[in-house]
Amino acid sequence: MPFVFDQTQIEWPDDDSDLPPPRADQFVYLPAPEYGGQHDPVHFSLDVPPEPPPDKVPVSRPSLWDRLRGRRTPAAPSPQATAAWHTARATQAVFIRQRLLAAVVPVLTDLGVRQLYCRYDGGNDEGFTWLESATLQDGTRIDTAALVDQLVARKLLDRLVARGVTRRYDERSERNQIDSFVHDWLCTEFATMLLGSGYGTGEHVLYGAFTVDLDAGTVTDDPTADPVTRNAEITR
Repeated sequence: MPFVFDQTQIEWPDDDSDLPPPRADQFVYLPAPEYGGQHDPVHFSLDVPPEPPPDKVPVSRPSLWDRLRGRRTPAAPSPQATAAWHTARATQAVFIRQRLLAAVVPVLTDLGVRQLYCRYDGGNDEGFTWLESATLQDGTRIDTAALVDQLVARKLLDRLVARGVTRRYDERSERNQIDSFVHDWLCTEFATMLLGSGYGTGEHVLYGAFTVDLDAGTVTDDPTADPVTRNAEITR
């Protein structure tokens, strides 16, 4: 999946200062199973499942014996309750993602968008994504700013609000909200499908890119991605 620089075998400075930025030639490309993601291409659809009930944090009540002895602190949740809670969280995440895709992908295709090219980087417990460009059906490539302008003109924010995907923030402009939505949410959802929800977590630095094919409904990692980063420093 991503290009990764492993920090676990690096000797940290005695003065607790940061490590120097890794060089691009020190990164190794990891296949999907080795990083913990999915085999690509990852397929997606626009089907929205029924909305699940809100998940609740598992709690266990003190037993009768505990109450008779004056113990009021609840016992730890049972493994079954914890597992059910995680399942509910995962189900809710799928619903939110599919509702988002069903709202935005048709607008992109109506604009003639065939592919999205997204980049990602991070490490040390943080992962980031951003949209670099979109390719139209005629092969023309447009940058993110041009795409956001078109999405604003198509009133995408109104569509997202009406479908319960997000809400309108009075303190932020409509264009700012759409720009943030594309980079920080849409691309992140595709990255999570490909890399897993914990991408960027661990003692490593990573970078990479992937292509979203809206016609085929696939997300495919780019094994030849250039070492372009925004949030992780790399030296040449």
